[in-house]
Amino acid sequence: MKALKHTAFIAMVLFVVGLLYFFSTKTVVPIPRDDTHLGMKEETKCLDCHGEGKEYARKDTHPPKDMCFNCHKMKKADTEKRD
Repeated sequence: MKALKHTAFIAMVLFVVGLLYFFSTKTVVPIPRDDTHLGMKEETKCLDCHGEGKEYARKDTHPPKDMCFNCHKMKKADTEKRD
């Protein structure tokens, strides 16, 4: 009986972790594959174009964090070009 409870608990934990991971991948927006973005290494440079009042400013619904690379990722082939 205890083994069944432990198995059920472990299954529930794995389900919740998997669900959270699934939803976290849905919010990832890829960085465009153009010359402007390929050389980006510093998140502060993003605000040169995407900061408040700029031509490509973030939308009002965008989270206020300035940690761009936490959510916006380059494809693996592009990250090799960044280094």
